[in-house]
Amino acid sequence: MILRRLGAAVLMAALTAPSAQADGPGAHFSPSPAHTVVVRLYQSRELVKAFALGEEVLEDYRRKLGPGHPLVGSILNDLAMIRLAQKEAGEAERLLRDSLRIYERADGENHPHVAMVLNNLGWLHESRERLREAEPFYRRAVAIFEKHPGEAGPEAAAALANLAGLRFAERDYAEAVSLFRRSLAILQRQPKPDAPAIALALENLAVVYAEMGDAQAAESARAQLASLRKAASRR
Repeated sequence: MILRRLGAAVLMAALTAPSAQADGPGAHFSPSPAHTVVVRLYQSRELVKAFALGEEVLEDYRRKLGPGHPLVGSILNDLAMIRLAQKEAGEAERLLRDSLRIYERADGENHPHVAMVLNNLGWLHESRERLREAEPFYRRAVAIFEKHPGEAGPEAAAALANLAGLRFAERDYAEAVSLFRRSLAILQRQPKPDAPAIALALENLAVVYAEMGDAQAAESARAQLASLRKAASRR
């Protein structure tokens, strides 16, 4: 059986980036309007335009905020995701590692922003079928998110689900179930739950339970999924 994936990688433009380099410690800066356009272009698969505009945003951030500002790390991450979508995995990895270095220096090694980039590095290696190289990135990302339980959002859920997918591929079904359940719990706790993401988590849980031979648990997950879809159809 095959698991389906949703939101495996994380774009950073929607985040507010804290900086200790401008206007004093803890100052915050929002992504520029052009940066948000980069994300929209990426989402609409206009990748050439997205990358060209992203490079302009990168130079603008470096000029105005300095090369080590978290927003520089943010656009580097997003440029990496564009390059990965263009099958330029080598350049994508270089950009992600540059982003990671900036976030580690600016925010500290245990900040959720660092975890988000680590998750993307894991996804990059997984997309190249380098599962053993991907796993340490996912595990470190999950460990960081665990240090910030009150801030756990869809990004933490994605990292847990990504690690669960790897454990499933290695036939470690017990850990895969545990990770998927934790991911699902985070998604369900959100102020505005993402129904498609929750549905996918339930679908994947059903698959893992079936592989384990736990028909009752698999049927329970499918029943929850059917209930969710029925409720969505009434809206």
